[in-house]
Amino acid sequence: VAVVSGGDPGVFAMATAVLEVAGQAPYADVPVRVLPGVTAANAAAAAAGAPLGHDYATVSLSDRLKPWEVIAERLRAAAAADLVLALYNPGSRSRTWQVAQARELLLELRAPQTPVVVARDVGGPEQSVRIVTLAELEPSEVDMRTILLIGSSQTRVTERPDGSRVTWTPRRYP
Repeated sequence: VAVVSGGDPGVFAMATAVLEVAGQAPYADVPVRVLPGVTAANAAAAAAGAPLGHDYATVSLSDRLKPWEVIAERLRAAAAADLVLALYNPGSRSRTWQVAQARELLLELRAPQTPVVVARDVGGPEQSVRIVTLAELEPSEVDMRTILLIGSSQTRVTERPDGSRVTWTPRRYP
C-alpha cells in the first residue's frame, strides 16, 4: 500500500496520519517508510526568489484539528519574533475567513508594505506566483492549493533587468 501526498508527506500532510494508525496495536508489525518530497514552502520560495533566506516558521491556518486561538497565538509569537512565515492550508471552500483574520492579526505587528508571496499550484500546470504587500493581500484569491510566504522586516523585493520581481530575505540580521 502506498499513500501519495503532494509536497513533503511529513509537513502538514499524510505521513502523520499514516503513522498515527501504524502506532496502533493491530498494525505494530506493519513497516512504514516515509520518503521526503519538496515542501510547498521551499518550492514557492524558489519560484519567488529566496524569501526563506533567514529564520522562518511554518504554521497551518487550518482550524480543523486545532482551535483558531492556538493558531492566532502562534502567528503572534512568530510575527513578534520577526520570522518569515510560511502559511499552509490558508483557505478552502468551507474555511473562508482565516486568511483575512491572519492578515489583520499580522498587520498589528508587521508593516503594511511587508512582502507576501502568493504561490498557487507551484510545479503544477496552473502555477501562479505573485508578490504583493501584506496590505494588498486579497483573501478571496487564496485556496487550499495556495501557500503564503509572509516576509519579515528584513525581506526585500528587487526588480530584475528583465522586469521580473524577486523577493529575498538577507542571511544577516542587523
